[in-house]
Amino acid sequence: MKHFRSPIFIPAALIIGLAFLLAAAGFLYFFQTGRQVKETAADTLDAVADLKVTVIADWRKDLLDDAAVFTVNPVSTRRVIPFLDRDPADSAPDPEIQAWMDSFIAVKGFMNGILFDAAGRARLASPASAARSGSFGRENVARVQASAEPFLSDFHKADDIGLSLHIDLYAPVIREGSDRTVAGVFLFRVDPKAFLFPFLESWPSPSKTAKSYLVRRDGEDVVILSPLRFRSDHALDFRIPAASVVISKALTGEGGNGRYEGSDYRGVRVLSIVRKLPDTPWHLIVEEDRAVIFRPMLARISTFASMIFVFCFGIGALLLFWIKRSEARHFKARYETEHERLALVRHFEYLHKYANDVVFMTDRNHRLIEVNDRALSVYGYGRDEFLGLHIPDLRPEEARPAFQSQLREAEETGSLIFETVHRRKSGETFPVEVSLRVIDIGEARYHQAIIRDISERKKAERRVMDALREKEVLLREIHHRVKNNMQVISSLLRLQSGKFADPDVREAFQESQERIKSMALVHEKLYGTKDLSTIDFSDYVKTLTSTVFGSHNVGDRVALHLDLEQTFLDINAAVPCGLILNELVLNSLKHAFPPGRKGRVGIELRESEDGMIRLTVRDDGIGLPD
Repeated sequence: MKHFRSPIFIPAALIIGLAFLLAAAGFLYFFQTGRQVKETAADTLDAVADLKVTVIADWRKDLLDDAAVFTVNPVSTRRVIPFLDRDPADSAPDPEIQAWMDSFIAVKGFMNGILFDAAGRARLASPASAARSGSFGRENVARVQASAEPFLSDFHKADDIGLSLHIDLYAPVIREGSDRTVAGVFLFRVDPKAFLFPFLESWPSPSKTAKSYLVRRDGEDVVILSPLRFRSDHALDFRIPAASVVISKALTGEGGNGRYEGSDYRGVRVLSIVRKLPDTPWHLIVEEDRAVIFRPMLARISTFASMIFVFCFGIGALLLFWIKRSEARHFKARYETEHERLALVRHFEYLHKYANDVVFMTDRNHRLIEVNDRALSVYGYGRDEFLGLHIPDLRPEEARPAFQSQLREAEETGSLIFETVHRRKSGETFPVEVSLRVIDIGEARYHQAIIRDISERKKAERRVMDALREKEVLLREIHHRVKNNMQVISSLLRLQSGKFADPDVREAFQESQERIKSMALVHEKLYGTKDLSTIDFSDYVKTLTSTVFGSHNVGDRVALHLDLEQTFLDINAAVPCGLILNELVLNSLKHAFPPGRKGRVGIELRESEDGMIRLTVRDDGIGLPD
């Protein structure tokens, strides 16, 4: 066949190659630019994070400095300590101390304040309704009394006294002297909404996604300490698993202060800066969405890609004229190729039409769409009648249930050969062999079946099976007659032994009977088997030993113990093994157990992994003479 290469391939390859080179150059340029953009954004976030950490640290230091003022303030020595030393039951609130606390709280913008004595009792509050301290406050008052140092608590809520999120500032009142005894403790509640939260939410320049917030590790979770820009959750109420956020390494100790990329609490990819606030369990998180950081660069990429597209389109338009001039030769080559293909199709149609086997083609719904002439003669339908049928319609009712399983197996393997029964238009059924193949053309799936009438082959198989059954019946009859003849011989020996009074002669006759019975038993077992070739030798041993023990009247004096595995032997091995077993058991009964001696005869039958069979006969009688 003559092949033709379309002229469109050469310009298309040139355009694609040129576009690839431009795209590669653009990718390298924007990759480098992207690194610079990310580095610049990270530097900006670093600067913001450093600024916020410094301001927050200074804010905490100012609060602790304010608390230190109470420790050395003359008012503490002159007014507060004497007030605290008086009996609470006999002393009224000191108006000067009250005014001093009210003024200090108003100036600093605190929520409220409480003065505790050395016993942890609230002696004065500003306002008076704030005298309740809660369990958290009482624990920290005791801590400050023990340390004699100012203390700034973590974020918390005092739900037991109805207070919202705040921070406690504790200032010890210390007596003069070298022992620095704590006479009392001032507790001031700091509202983070007054300064800290607004400062965290502020940003040096306008941004739709930039945010900063405080977090704290709590077990396997991260607790959000400050309001979030994109969530309505209150601080301390929103917890997320530590492993699910971008800053998990910093919080778990695997990392630390630094830059991290990943998903934030919204599941949005962000660039994060993490800073640990000194002397606190807090971490400051400063973030910006990656999409916002790279948006200007992506806009430039889009413009660049548009330019590449326009350039390639222009090159393609210039080459279009040259392509059109080559189309005439191209279509001529296609015509020659089509002509050759049509010849092959006609050749295939001839083979399909006049094949000696039936050929079917079905669609996905198993509807016949094409049949050859042989199918018309075998089934008796006309072509139009065939094309309205489905494959199951050609089967009798009893053969239809297997259709789906056979089709499923063919779908899994691509092809399947199986036998079934079909029905002609006249209603006559006949056996067929089906070679089914799955054919995919584009997205459509078809099934091609080559069907052969195997009626004559089935008849031949039935004749063979009938002959085998006749031989089986004959073989059973042979075994049956051999067994009967041996039983007749045994009976004759028994009658003949009756004519002799000599016990040795009678014993010889009896031993001959036992041997004949052992051989007859083999034929009896073979007669009862299905394949007429092997017997279950373990069952044979049970029957033979039961017969031998019964004929020698040993009673309970000699016990029989059998340990047998199921083992099959053919007649050539079973007969001599049976004779040997009979002789060994008889020998044990005659010589191993003299009158008055009791014992046991044991028989073991085992088959090893290599196919060897071991038959063991043992007794615990008197043994062999020395």
